[in-house]
Amino acid sequence: MPSSSKLVNASDNFELRLVHYLGNHDATSSFVLNCETMIRDGDISSLLRTIIDESLALDVLFDNHKPINSFANAAGGVAEDGDEEDGVHAFSLICALLDGIEDENEIMKSLVNAIESYKGEENVEKKLKMLCGLYNLRHDGKDKCWILSRILNTCAFGGDDECVLSLLPDRDSTLGALLDKNNLQSLLHGLEKEGDLSQSDRRSLYTTASAVAGKVEAVCLSKDMEKEASTANGSMRRFLLKMLSTYASTDDVDKEAIDAATKAAVGAICDPVALFHEQRCIMSLPPVMALANDQETKPLFDLLSIFQQGKLEDFQQFQESHPDTLLKYSISPKNATRHMRLLSLCSLATDYEEIPYEAIASTLQINATDVETWVIDAVSSGLLSAKMNQLEKAVLVEKCVVRKFGIEQWKILQKRIDLWKKNVKEVLEGLKSSEVGAM
Repeated sequence: MPSSSKLVNASDNFELRLVHYLGNHDATSSFVLNCETMIRDGDISSLLRTIIDESLALDVLFDNHKPINSFANAAGGVAEDGDEEDGVHAFSLICALLDGIEDENEIMKSLVNAIESYKGEENVEKKLKMLCGLYNLRHDGKDKCWILSRILNTCAFGGDDECVLSLLPDRDSTLGALLDKNNLQSLLHGLEKEGDLSQSDRRSLYTTASAVAGKVEAVCLSKDMEKEASTANGSMRRFLLKMLSTYASTDDVDKEAIDAATKAAVGAICDPVALFHEQRCIMSLPPVMALANDQETKPLFDLLSIFQQGKLEDFQQFQESHPDTLLKYSISPKNATRHMRLLSLCSLATDYEEIPYEAIASTLQINATDVETWVIDAVSSGLLSAKMNQLEKAVLVEKCVVRKFGIEQWKILQKRIDLWKKNVKEVLEGLKSSEVGAM
């Protein structure tokens, strides 16, 4: 390995000060003596590996083996926040040594793993400060993308419940904002400018973000925080869909993708309304398409297809032919039926501008007296905008979400445009006639 001038010519001998600090100022210890030799030889890689493997060095970084003198004193008063921040400051200097070595990516990951796996929930705050410091020091987008996933993972799985809850957007924390549906995507766009990100890089981050949001949801549910749990569930499902979108074709689909697709499909069936627009593309995602190719998961794929574009009667026929599918995936028949009624109403509203109460009652298989209740439910859910003519017993559709858009929908749209053109033409002709009469 070629020697490096970074260590040999560094000003103020900060490397020696750092090593003595990490060795608890025991100048005769084998750790300090070995590190001094590596500094003289300019062997950065070996120096960093030695530091990572030294348990005493990690204890010092986390203040669990308090040095005789603080790093601020050892480094000439560099640390501004006192002894409490010495470990974070020392870690930032360790990270600065990564630049330029041949195996920096491998050593960087070893360094992060050592920090992540260090004992004790009480150390999570300092871990996060260290990882955030490393994130800010790296310049490569791929590295920052990976570190970001480790930051999220450490916050969710390395601390106590309060640390997990700090990831909620309404807690006004920096990390919590990452779970907002737009922030992580924007951050990824920024990282792309700092280096090419592969689909694998994105997939890894989205997988972690989905798991982290799921952890937040679980903690919220354990504390009866239903509103916050719902928000976290939405984030979890959005990141899951983003993760699935990183697969280019069914040929790339692996077991991890199948498991994620199964989870996404169940989520879209259990709640097709909350993320209606985000889930519009779910049937075209390669991992979801792959569910149809396996005998075990094909019934789930068929059920998802019904929820995407079928009607209540299709769902009922599915239940008769696959009586165990809903139970297998813990899908509530009652909730599923309710959602299918709402979706069936949307399909009606897409096809007709004015819907008789009788048609709604027949399609939804409800009493005519309950039609208005279901229309109000659809409007309140954001799926439909309509007015009810109680005298004529008809629903006047103003706007409705579109569940599918194929050749039939194009034909309907063409008819409406032709009718609109005809009406406009008649209005213009009427205006011309009135002008001529006035003359």
